Amino acid sequence: MPSLRTRSRTRISQAVAISLFLFALNAWICRELFAADFVNNLLSNEGIFASIGRFFREHPFDHRWFPWFNAGMATEYAYQPLLPAMAAVTGALTGWPASRCLHFVLAFAYCCGPVTLFWLAFEWSECFVLAVSAGLAFTLTSPAEILIKELRIGSDAHWGALRLNNLVFYGEAPHNVSLAMLPLAYLFLYRAIVRGGAWNMVLAGAMAGAVALTNAFGGFGVALGAIAMVLALERGVRPVLITGVCAYLWISPWLPPSLILWIRRTAWSAEGFFQADNRSHIAIPLTLAVFGLIWFVTRPLKGSFERFALLFGAFMCTIPLGYFWLNRLTIVPQSSRYQLELEMAVCLFFGCATRWAWNHAPTAGRAVLIAILLAFAVRQAITFRRFAKVLVRPIDITKTVEYKVVNWIDHNLPGQRTMVSGDPEYIFNLYSDNPQFSAGHEPTAPNWMQRVAVYTIYTGANAGDHDAEDSIFWLKAFGNQAIYVPGSASREHYHPIVRMRKFEGILPVLWHDEDDTIYAVPQRSRSMAHVIPREAVVSRQPIHGLDLDPARAYVAALDDTSLPLAELSWRTPTEAAIRTAMKPGQVLSVQETWMPGWRARVAGRDVPVRGDKLGLIVIEPNCDGACEVDLSFGVIPEGWVCRILSLLVTCLAIWSLARRGPAPDVRN
Repeated sequence: MPSLRTRSRTRISQAVAISLFLFALNAWICRELFAADFVNNLLSNEGIFASIGRFFREHPFDHRWFPWFNAGMATEYAYQPLLPAMAAVTGALTGWPASRCLHFVLAFAYCCGPVTLFWLAFEWSECFVLAVSAGLAFTLTSPAEILIKELRIGSDAHWGALRLNNLVFYGEAPHNVSLAMLPLAYLFLYRAIVRGGAWNMVLAGAMAGAVALTNAFGGFGVALGAIAMVLALERGVRPVLITGVCAYLWISPWLPPSLILWIRRTAWSAEGFFQADNRSHIAIPLTLAVFGLIWFVTRPLKGSFERFALLFGAFMCTIPLGYFWLNRLTIVPQSSRYQLELEMAVCLFFGCATRWAWNHAPTAGRAVLIAILLAFAVRQAITFRRFAKVLVRPIDITKTVEYKVVNWIDHNLPGQRTMVSGDPEYIFNLYSDNPQFSAGHEPTAPNWMQRVAVYTIYTGANAGDHDAEDSIFWLKAFGNQAIYVPGSASREHYHPIVRMRKFEGILPVLWHDEDDTIYAVPQRSRSMAHVIPREAVVSRQPIHGLDLDPARAYVAALDDTSLPLAELSWRTPTEAAIRTAMKPGQVLSVQETWMPGWRARVAGRDVPVRGDKLGLIVIEPNCDGACEVDLSFGVIPEGWVCRILSLLVTCLAIWSLARRGPAPDVRN
């Protein structure tokens, strides 16, 4: 009779073999994605993540300030850094272009999702039937398409590959990567609760932090899953709290409290249809009451994993189903985006149901169950493969209008800020270092007036005959030298500028091809630094995009030929030099987003630097004559506190691992 250790090794070997099979099956389905540079989805924003990855790769040790998107921002505001960092590391190791590196990471994560879900289910439930069923269901089904009509793709879509479609077509890149890591966070947290041990605690914190550094939805999923786990096991509050606090302190330099507050402030305003209404005040406590009822009713269940699956599913299904089934009922910000978590939860349900059927079926019934599931799996694998082959279509980027626009601007307007409207903005910084006026992840863009100005230029809402005039005003105010406008017949997808002919005959045409035009924005200087009178500083924030009066004196000063010109040159992404001549009563305006951390020095002495009401930098060098200002972006006290706490947590984790061995298994 084999020993316990031998049986354990056999089970682990079997689990590893199943994991390799699941990975290989997913890799067969999406195999083109591993080597794709660009695919036929330029309407998605995945180019943003590839661009940030390129920035990390080229500036690995000097990336405090990110100048490419939204008139500039602290790098942590561009997006959670882990996915771009993984793409950057891939590029450094392989030499591949940034877009291909991103697709390789995404393909790998897509294949890992069912594998990590399998390991969570297998280790917790100790049942191959349950774990394999859940892993295969996550690979070969899309429950959200069955449950939600709006998500179906084509006539056969209720059995289609929603997870892959969201990844490739809609650019849900960070969300999918976080989803692949989420089961590992649950797995190590479960181990920390039932087994204890320094390794389990440290790995649980590391995985929870990694998920949060990839995507905000994943971070919220970690929190909801931890609550469901504690209630399912009816213990574990202490390790969960310790793990959660340490995980946050570890990642806090990239997710400081000020950024969390900003995300909290802007999350509800990300796209109008994501906003909550009065029904949410009733729905949220009702959801919690239903969750409590499920917890109470499931207490007699012997299996804690089944309880976890039910409680986790109650959260993850209620959020998107409430949105799609109940006329866009929004329980949490962007409720519709939790469709992928719903799929994971339903697949765990399916695994639990399969185990129940297996345990209660006679031998003949088990054979029938295997035959049915096998036939369905083969059918779905073929369906998913055919779908992926059509979806993941590599394209020659040089034949696209997006590339033509990017290439022309990069070669003819080097270093100049441009408003690249529409989908070319997503791939723009894969090829160019030029700063853009928009392009980034809008909910975390730190300059509110930049968002207002972009909205005004795009929509022209209520501007009437002054639409072109108002748009040019904002373009000048934020230092744009040109604007790309796609026409109605353009191959660009979005056509975001509503009145696309409004600049005709008003702005000079720099480039025109097919129905795409790049207009010049007349500026006195190509520099983003300007000498202006102190009284021209914008001292009142405009109420909306048509409230131009607070900034009229400022824009007029930009064109005042009596004022000296200022030359701005960037030494690094975080350091610049400004050279000019000034008189008393004059200040420097730099058309870059002001955030705490900017520092200005003249001849080695600090001079006042602040933000105006457009969110731009104002420097008071108090010069009389020739003036050279060194401008740099550094770490603020909040950042230093976060770095110190992160270092302390890291040292504590290393010390605990070195001091303690693995704890014995104390599971009931």
